[in-house]
Amino acid sequence: MTALGAVAFHVLMAVGLQQSPSLMPRPVLKLIVEHPVLAPYLHPEAPGRVPLVVSDHLLEPGVTPSRFGQPLRIVPDRELRTEPHLRILSFEVDGSRAKAVVEYKVEGVQAVFDLRRDAKGWWTVVDAKVVTKKL
Repeated sequence: MTALGAVAFHVLMAVGLQQSPSLMPRPVLKLIVEHPVLAPYLHPEAPGRVPLVVSDHLLEPGVTPSRFGQPLRIVPDRELRTEPHLRILSFEVDGSRAKAVVEYKVEGVQAVFDLRRDAKGWWTVVDAKVVTKKL
């Protein structure tokens, strides 16, 4: 194998081993939308906030959770305009740990969730914090 061939082989292997972004399971979305750290920002009493709209960006297909007594409204990311919506910015899994970052732009906040998965596959939130962003 030539030096160039060896380099090309290693580049192709590295590209092939890169993982695509993880998709957030619907049970994790349920934990996030029901978490008390987000509650002060959701404002179900405000017009247009119920049902809670969630972008499908980085979201696994599956059963749609509910919030405020109604199923979440999952909308394709490309179809969302200016209506208030929750958007998953990232979901990174490392073994039994995961980190999720979600944005609720209408309130100017991002929330970071640290999660753990037990031996049975159940996720729990072990830490959550909200960061106010400048709009």
